[in-house]
Amino acid sequence: MFSSEQPLVSLHNLPPDAYQRLSPCLSLLGMACTHLFSQSHGPVPEHVTALTGLNSSVVADLNAIDSTPVLQQLLLQRPLRLYDFVLVGQLSLRSPLEGPVLAFVQHQMQIDGTQLQTLLSYCLHLSEQLQHALEQHLAGPSGAAALAPLRRRQQQLQAVFTQFEATLHPQLPPVVTLGFDEARLQMLRLALLLAETLPQSETDHPFVQAVARLSSFRPEAVAALLARFGAVQPNERLGLSLPELTLLYQAMQVCGLVFVSDILSILGLENAFPTDAKSPTTSAEPLGTSRQAVGALVAGFTNWVQREFGHEPQVQQARQEVAALTDLL
Repeated sequence: MFSSEQPLVSLHNLPPDAYQRLSPCLSLLGMACTHLFSQSHGPVPEHVTALTGLNSSVVADLNAIDSTPVLQQLLLQRPLRLYDFVLVGQLSLRSPLEGPVLAFVQHQMQIDGTQLQTLLSYCLHLSEQLQHALEQHLAGPSGAAALAPLRRRQQQLQAVFTQFEATLHPQLPPVVTLGFDEARLQMLRLALLLAETLPQSETDHPFVQAVARLSSFRPEAVAALLARFGAVQPNERLGLSLPELTLLYQAMQVCGLVFVSDILSILGLENAFPTDAKSPTTSAEPLGTSRQAVGALVAGFTNWVQREFGHEPQVQQARQEVAALTDLL
């Protein structure tokens, strides 16, 4: 059904049937990139955009290529853009995004599993040929010396997908949808920032080491949720899955423990997380100093989670782990 014979040798002067031969590959890479950028607030698309300039709008333009002359024009004017498109598409198809993308392709094309795998193998093989041809095209007469930046680019993109792989898994359904005022939103961001910062601290303090082992404090999960909360606006509704809610629960508990202890001064972080400045107040009434504000906001949120979701095993485990932390202060 499919064949990858007659690989492209040169991109300077494409044969008339170049687009026809490449279209299945370009289409699949385009679907993968489109799926990636549909998660616009995730760390992977954000880092990919920073590294390459690709975004949903650019991908839509590349997906609109429909003939050899248009493809040739792109190769003459923006070959690096096509190269990035190929790399990101390949990485997306080798990530947790593969499942949703292939499910969509199978549904659209009405093909069976064997045909789908044949199509995937064909497209990945052809995309590797296209990647190699693009590298030679971009390097030009400079040869190996010009390939080094392309290799670095490839390694940087691979590192992004590896570091944040967990954020690309299909999202679990939300168990609750919440909106937070400015004070509570700042508090949750602070708690997540501590969840990211404390495990990276170079210290042998038993409390900090125990925080790094908390079940919900996986670096990729913290980074993904911190990115979501960084983009949300006050009172904007945000759906949270049970693992995300559990992570927030533990992060708020840790934040409360940190602010009533001397951990920040031990780590030299008291200036980054001051405990004596005036804190944002809620819409109800001032909460006094930062320590008092933290205590009130932590108690309000964690008590609500325990009341509404305390029967969930994840929350019960998280509560037990946090209780054990108090003995280390």
